Amino acid sequence: MDIPDFQPQQPNVNTAPIINEGKTLKLKKYLPIGIGALISVVILVLAFGVLQNFFTRASGEIPQNVVVSELTENQAKITWNTDVETQGLVNYGTSPNTLSFPAPETIRTQQHSVALTLLSPGTTYYFDIQVGDKKYDNGGIPWTFTTKEIQKTQPSTIQTEPTAIEEVEDTTPTPTIEEERTCEATTDCEAIKAKLGKGCTTQDYFKCVKAATPTP
Repeated sequence: MDIPDFQPQQPNVNTAPIINEGKTLKLKKYLPIGIGALISVVILVLAFGVLQNFFTRASGEIPQNVVVSELTENQAKITWNTDVETQGLVNYGTSPNTLSFPAPETIRTQQHSVALTLLSPGTTYYFDIQVGDKKYDNGGIPWTFTTKEIQKTQPSTIQTEPTAIEEVEDTTPTPTIEEERTCEATTDCEAIKAKLGKGCTTQDYFKCVKAATPTP
């Protein structure tokens, strides 16, 4: 008769609570690390966005396409554009080291225009553009322009036509040779006297009188 192999039964021990407790401990241990890492990532993303926006805005405030137009003897217009809306200020003066005259804008815009007035004729001016506390110039030196000179007007000349002088015809009768001979040939002193100034002269008259006077 075979004797059965008797194996003692092991007590049925439930290990599930121990495993769950281990998982809970691990979760409690690594959860703060995960949350901290997530918060760090969020902070980095936000910081990157803020920095990117800051640098983008800073670069967008740089004046572009600066132009001087409408130059006259005493005024000029400065125009430029920016990628973002700003409110700028033009500092100008007659020396590149002394830009003491400010000309501000009145509104925020991307298309900028500032008129400079009461300038001196034939004068060179220098200027830069200020946005907030930042000043911008032309590669380290101010932009420049020169106002126009005062136009000198030439005195107008009045041309007059020469006045023609009318010739006055001489109506004084010229004694003819025949009349002179008549005065010399006649012995009528009264006739010669009547013709004085009309072909006969006082000399003719005196000759006639002398000839008519008998010689003693």
